[in-house]
Amino acid sequence: MTLDLLLQKVKKVGGRITKTRTMVLEFLLSATEPLSATDLLLLLKEQGLNINRTTIYRELNFLSHHQFLKEVRLIGEPSLFELQLEHCHHLVCLKCHAVKKIKLCNYLESQEQQIMKKEKFKISDHSLEFYGLCHLCQ
Repeated sequence: MTLDLLLQKVKKVGGRITKTRTMVLEFLLSATEPLSATDLLLLLKEQGLNINRTTIYRELNFLSHHQFLKEVRLIGEPSLFELQLEHCHHLVCLKCHAVKKIKLCNYLESQEQQIMKKEKFKISDHSLEFYGLCHLCQ
C-alpha cells in the first residue's frame, strides 16, 4: 500500500491530512517492526517536528479507531503499533527484543471459525506471538 492511498482513506473517514499524521503513517509504512509511541515521537523529532506525547497518542487513537493501525501487546513491552494491512503474527526475541512479522497458513483461520461455531462466541480479533531467541542471539 502506498502513502497516497492511506491518505485518501484517511480523508474518506473524515480525517484531516496533517504533517504529523502523514509522517506517522509514513514511518509505520516503512517500519520493519511495530513501533511504540516513544519510537514515533523520536522519529518525528529527528525530522524537526517538535510535538508532545499527547499529540502522538491522539494520532494513534484516531488511526486505531479507524482501523488503520493494530495495537501489538507484547509481554513486558509498551504497546506497539503497526499498519493493519493484513493479519499477521510475530516472532519476539527475548534477548534483543526484535519483533518480526510472520504470516501463518489458513489453518488458524479455520480453527477460529470452528471455535466461533462450537462455542457460539463471536471473535473480533486474536493475537499470537512466539517468544524465543532470534538467529543472532542464539
